[in-house]
Amino acid sequence: MITRKALFAAALCSALLSIPTVSQAQPVGSSWSDVTKLPDFFTGNWQSITSFLDSQPKAPLTPAAKAYADAFKPIEDIPFAGAGCKTPGMPIIQRLGSPLKFFYEPGMIAIYIEASSMTRFIRVNGTHPESPNPSYLGDSIAHFEGDTLVVESIGFADDTLTQYTNFPGKGMGGFVLPPESIFGPHGPNMRMVERMRLLDPDTLEIQLTIYDDTIWTEPYVANRQIFKRNRGEKGIPVEWVCGSTADPLEFDPGTNRSIIQDPAEVLKKLKEKDAR
Repeated sequence: MITRKALFAAALCSALLSIPTVSQAQPVGSSWSDVTKLPDFFTGNWQSITSFLDSQPKAPLTPAAKAYADAFKPIEDIPFAGAGCKTPGMPIIQRLGSPLKFFYEPGMIAIYIEASSMTRFIRVNGTHPESPNPSYLGDSIAHFEGDTLVVESIGFADDTLTQYTNFPGKGMGGFVLPPESIFGPHGPNMRMVERMRLLDPDTLEIQLTIYDDTIWTEPYVANRQIFKRNRGEKGIPVEWVCGSTADPLEFDPGTNRSIIQDPAEVLKKLKEKDAR
């Protein structure tokens, strides 16, 4: 015989089982209300206070990458340095030091990068397509591990660079790095993982690791980059146009440094070179 007490206990168990558990809940980032649960990356913008260059090599080069480094010509081989202002892509474009602005919509976080006025679109709790279309920013997905946003990116364009460096007597004198701190060309399976977290309400840390066994014999763990928050008027994104402020560089053998040139002069020299 089933007692009233037993019936009540069964009903209570059924009711408890019907309550969604944490594992049954929708992933963070799937609704507009989720923004209140996320770390506040979104107020204002973020200005880097650390160098985008690594002062010491972080991983040994493969023989092929070392050969590339030995033949490297900074002004000719860095697309961002010429008059064409071609973007270097990730991760350099985000590490250059220009402010970053985070935006949110359900299932996606976007990062506006003031350098080149480029915007990354990162799917939260998404998956990579089987064959991502190669791009300079890559195909990015993310998830939260506690308060840390973990972003994985693949599918990079062939001419994406991973680092700038300096070679004695070859210019880029303001960017001092040993040849072992190499950048592209990268392999077809290059993968980047970024871990983004707030150290305090106005300090953001991004730790970058690059996986590419065609360049390095082990994963390249870059120096952590620290950003400070700008609020109010200072935190409003602005437009940046490459070449509008005489960005192109040319090596000056007299000073062993790169110098800024007028874009019109750079274009003139390039045309003269092509004519020859």
